[in-house]
Parts: sequence; C-alpha cells; structure tokens
Amino acid sequence: MVADNVDAAYDEENKPTALPSVTAPIEALGIENWQELEKKLVKRLDMTLMPMLWVLYLFNYLDRASISQARLSSFEADLGLTDTQFATAVAVLIPGYIAAQIPSNMILPYVRPSLYLPCCAIVWSGVSAATAGVRNYHGLLAARVVLGLCEAPLLPGAIYIMSCWYTRKEIALRTAILYTGLVLAMASSGLIAAGVYAGLEGVRGMAGWQWLFIVLAIAGSVFAVVALMLLPDYPDSTTGSARWSMTEDMRRLAVARIQADRVSVPDAKSHSIWYGLKLACSDYKTWIFVAINISISAAYGFLNFFPSIVRGFGFESRTTTLLLTAPPYLFAAVGSLINARSSDHFKERGYHMAGPVAIAILGYVVCTATGNVPARYAASFLYIGGMFSANPLINTWIVGTLGRTPEKRATAIPVINVLGQIGNVIAPYFFPDRDEPRYLMAFLLMMGFAAIGIACCMFLKYILWRQNKKLWKRSQEEGVAYNPYTL
Repeated sequence: MVADNVDAAYDEENKPTALPSVTAPIEALGIENWQELEKKLVKRLDMTLMPMLWVLYLFNYLDRASISQARLSSFEADLGLTDTQFATAVAVLIPGYIAAQIPSNMILPYVRPSLYLPCCAIVWSGVSAATAGVRNYHGLLAARVVLGLCEAPLLPGAIYIMSCWYTRKEIALRTAILYTGLVLAMASSGLIAAGVYAGLEGVRGMAGWQWLFIVLAIAGSVFAVVALMLLPDYPDSTTGSARWSMTEDMRRLAVARIQADRVSVPDAKSHSIWYGLKLACSDYKTWIFVAINISISAAYGFLNFFPSIVRGFGFESRTTTLLLTAPPYLFAAVGSLINARSSDHFKERGYHMAGPVAIAILGYVVCTATGNVPARYAASFLYIGGMFSANPLINTWIVGTLGRTPEKRATAIPVINVLGQIGNVIAPYFFPDRDEPRYLMAFLLMMGFAAIGIACCMFLKYILWRQNKKLWKRSQEEGVAYNPYTL
C-alpha cells in the first residue's frame, strides 16, 4: 500500500538508505517471536472482546428497532398514533442519542468499559421493557428519548475500545462483524416478532407488541450480565477479562502495536480529553467525515420502514410480511463481511465505501422505475446490501485517519456520529403514509443522499493522498518512519 501512496515524483535517489521501521516500538520490547504472540493476542480478543460487543450491539438495535415491528401489531391503534406521530416517535430517539454520545466517550478513557457498557445495556433493557407500559403518544415519546440516552454510549464506545486493541489492518473486518449485529437485528427482528405475535398475542391481556418489548429486554439483560465477566478493559490495564485471558507480554505487545500503527504525524502537545476534542473539531477531515456520515445515514432511511415497504407488496399474511424482511439483511451481513475483508486486505477504504453505495443507488433506481413486486423485492437486496456493506467502513476510516492520540480518537468518533444523526433525524419523514406502497419520494431522496456520500468519499480519498505525499517528504527529510493514511 505504501507503493500505492507514493507516485513517480518521489525519485529513488532522494530516498534515504533506511527509514526507521514502523515496528520499532514493538521490537523495543525485546519479546522473542512477537509475531506469534501477536496472533495469540488477536485470537484472545476475537474470543472475548468481539463476541461481547457484538451481542450488546445486537440487542442495542433490537430494542431500538422493535418499534418498526410493533407497527405490524396493534401498536398504532392502541396508542392512537398518526403516521406523523409514528415518524416522530422513531426520530425522537435521536436527540437523546446525540446528547449522550460525546460526554460518554469523553469519560470512557477514565472508566472500566467492562462495567460501563454492560451496565448501560441493563438500563436500556429496562427502559425498553417499560415501553410496553406506555398508554399514549406522549408516554411513547418520553420512553424513546430516555432509550436514546441509555443506548448512546455503546456504538462509539465499542468502536473506541476496538481501536485501542486492533490495528488498522485488522479493524475493518472486526467493525463489519460488529455491524452484522445491526444487520442481523434487522433480519431477526421480523422472525422474533412473528414468533411473539403467534405465541403471546393476548396472553395476560397484553398485545403482541407489548410482549415483544418485554421479551427482547429480558434477553438483552441476560447477555449484559455475561458481558460483565468477559469484556476486557484497556491494553495497559489488568482488569476485565484481560486479567485472566492475557499474559503480561500480551498486554505490553498490545500497547506497543497500537503505537506503531499510528499515522506518522507529530505527537500531540497534551493528553487532556478536552485537548483531544479541540484537535478533532479543528481538523477539517472531521467535517468531511461528518458530511459522509449525514449522507450515508439519510441514504439508509429505509431502516425503520422496511417492514412497511414489504407490507406494501400486498401480502395478506402478516407472518409472510415479517418473514420476507429477513433475507435481504442476511445477504447484507455476508456482503459487509466480504467487503470489509477486502478493505483490510488491500488497505483501502474510499472505493470500498463508494462501490457498495453505488450498488445501493442501482436498487433505488429500480424502486423508482417500477411498481413490479418481484423487481422491487430483488432491488431491496441491492440497496440493503450496498448500504450495510459501506456503513462499517465509516468508523474504521475515522479511527485510521483521526487517531493521532487516544483522546482525539475518543472524541472524534462521537462528534462525527452525533452530527451524522442529522441524517437519521430527517430520514423518517421521507416515508409519509400517503406515499405507500411505492414511497417514490423516499427512494429519490435516498438516491440523492447516496450520491452525495460517494462524492464526499472520493474527495476525502484525494485529500488523504495529498497528505501522504507530505508525510513521505517529511519522513525523507527528518528520517522518521513513514506510516501513511489509509486511503
């Protein structure tokens, strides 16, 4: 990838005879066969950190998205909701989600993630269960706002913790694995709802949608308790599962390899979390990522409305509608893993984001061009698969580009995710009931935002290419290691 990042302008005779190795911090540890120990370290992480973050994110999204499945029960009738009120109930989660992300990640470096994140999961499960008891629109809004506050710490916190353990060549695939929790939540939510509605509708005088919230909350709480025991904390700590799953040399190696993986820019002047926030907000690349995130978030506005889109196909059975929501998401899960693995292998981000989004645009075009049910259902594989294949790479690219210090990384992730929620706030209003079943306006808007996202990705890729040229020149002049941005 280094060869890809330097062009013919870098004459061979101008290169120093030997630049310092990027693995120097690792070699300085004096650990024999550290490459083998590194493989064991990554395997331990894949057996403890990743499964727990994955299952927490699965239930994070199941609890959040269960409202879309509740709509296929008597949810709207029981609470007397209009289509605008339902859209508002979907969108109102975002203010709480926005409000909590940045302060949560600012305190995360100073607390134990193995306690903090599972406890957040237990609390949001309780709030989700309480949603079963709401009786009107205003009660629903209150529950959704609080749910957003409680769920906010997980995603930016999970990405930050992963970036503390995994290098850039490893993290895209792991982030995609994390995001399969979201994808499989959307795929399985319909199946779970179908089972709950078939077996619990009317039991103890409660509607199926009420049981749905309760069942998901109980399951989420159980797995959160398991996560309390299995999640590690930070590489330089001995708490969490690291105290029994890793040796001292493993933890030392974990710290050194993250240091060796950082882009070769000058060190920060301070390790204050507030200074990290200042670095993130003053870096113009942060704002390009914000534009990308807003565009991508708006472009998969179908997320909370896909059951309604499938309902518009005209199937008489509610169970059939719920079951047909699953296959496109399962396809998307496989596609996202393949795309992320390719991104890690080629050490490339921009094309691996823009390509799947272009495929999603093709799916949107089909949906705007025809009302044919088989064609529209086939197109759902394209736009769901495309958007979910691109989405995990956003945070991966952020970590690799803005990870100058742990403090900057910790604040950049929530800043970009928070402002990116603008796309999620506006997207529910793309789908008014009057547009069902075609939702022509929604598909046109999602198409437009997807195109903006592609343009921003290509612009950022060009900016980073120019930055890599400057880094190469600096490494030649100062004799420091050359560790470029991932394009």
